[in-house]
Amino acid sequence: MNGVTAQLAEFATTLQYADLPAAVQHESRRALLNWAGCTFGGLPEGTAACAARALGPFSGPAQSTAIGLGRFDPFLAAMLNSIASAVNSFNDTHYATVAHPTSPVAAAILALAESRPVNGETAMLALALGNELQCRIGLMLVEPPARYGDGLSMQGLAGTIGAAIAAGRLIGLSAEAMARCIGLAANQVCGLRQAHASMASAFTPGNAARAGLMAAILAESDYGCSPAMLEGPKGFAISYATDPVCEAATRELGSRWEFLANAYKPYPSGFVIHPATDAAIDLARAPGHDVAQVNEIVIRVNPLTVSLCDRPHPSGRRQAIVSVQHWVAAALSFGRAGLQEGEDDIVNRPDIRALRSRIRIEPSEAIGREACELILKLNDGSERSQAVTHCRGSIGRPMTDAELVEKYRAQAERVLRPEDIAPIEARCLDPESEQSIGDLAGAMHAAVLRGERFNSSALR
Repeated sequence: MNGVTAQLAEFATTLQYADLPAAVQHESRRALLNWAGCTFGGLPEGTAACAARALGPFSGPAQSTAIGLGRFDPFLAAMLNSIASAVNSFNDTHYATVAHPTSPVAAAILALAESRPVNGETAMLALALGNELQCRIGLMLVEPPARYGDGLSMQGLAGTIGAAIAAGRLIGLSAEAMARCIGLAANQVCGLRQAHASMASAFTPGNAARAGLMAAILAESDYGCSPAMLEGPKGFAISYATDPVCEAATRELGSRWEFLANAYKPYPSGFVIHPATDAAIDLARAPGHDVAQVNEIVIRVNPLTVSLCDRPHPSGRRQAIVSVQHWVAAALSFGRAGLQEGEDDIVNRPDIRALRSRIRIEPSEAIGREACELILKLNDGSERSQAVTHCRGSIGRPMTDAELVEKYRAQAERVLRPEDIAPIEARCLDPESEQSIGDLAGAMHAAVLRGERFNSSALR
């Protein structure tokens, strides 16, 4: 088994939970807790509910839970849960590839695990494998000299394959079947960044979960596929990148874990916005700050920020999620940047709109993705500035376990009763104790139904 697809398939089917380094086991728990919080926090946005209303009538046998929305077939449940977890752009991020690994992977795992019960250790091994290998597959497209199109979504490209690998491991595919599973997923990848600032942005990870799960089920049934879909001359890598680096997917496989470079967002926005948000918050909290005295704002950032999030005039929440101008203006005005600061009433406030209009962006390749320099030019001619080398939540300044718990709780409060928040948290932090990990989805759903802040029946 010399090809990239075959090597990854062999690794995905032979590794055991005990083989996972303690750090990877711990990171998998963090990823699951973050996913649960993002799913709770995303439900009130209504995007998953809209998809449920449209597609629910076509669902097959109701075997799996869409949290807060009801019971559907596993494919639709996986899609809806992944959509909910991604809609606020609060999901985890692999900076090197711009993947958001856990949204499709966890959704596929829970949907499948309700129809085919598996214990917590098996599920967490699948999560670690799905996240690790999708990040490595993404590196094929981005490691220099490779370059992929700015319009392509890594969530759709690598996330689909990550979900397939996780589902395939739960099913217990052989290495040969896993190679077909990877290929069948690669044949379904999709996602365009033009969808940003619309409901369709969250559809991308939702479809990744659904398509990945479908690939695993097809592979189990001996559905055939080329054995070299990732590295072949007309395969995934060469089709989605110029000069792809196929060996990046297998280099130091098992000895170096790319998943440990996963990061968690402290702000509900595109991760390339976070350095500027950090700088704005620091300036807003400094003594003597008066936003009314700001005449001009200069943001010096990595060019990726401009490519993905240059939206000076967002019209509402969905556009604001990917507007660096909005989050700088909001952070300078309020000294914080949470879900509330992205609501429509804040986005459309005259003072926030006026402040956004005074922002100028200066991109520079010399500035890293985690870094930024923010300069305020004041009415009296003076300047104040703030530089960020590693923004909060980045690999250089990761969120602590305590901060991640706080983030989970703040989102869970949107839909759960206070007494239901901690029990779900505890289960996410000790998933290996679950006799059947699929029960977690049911517990989350039941907690939402008991909630005082979200009437799920009105959205179904």
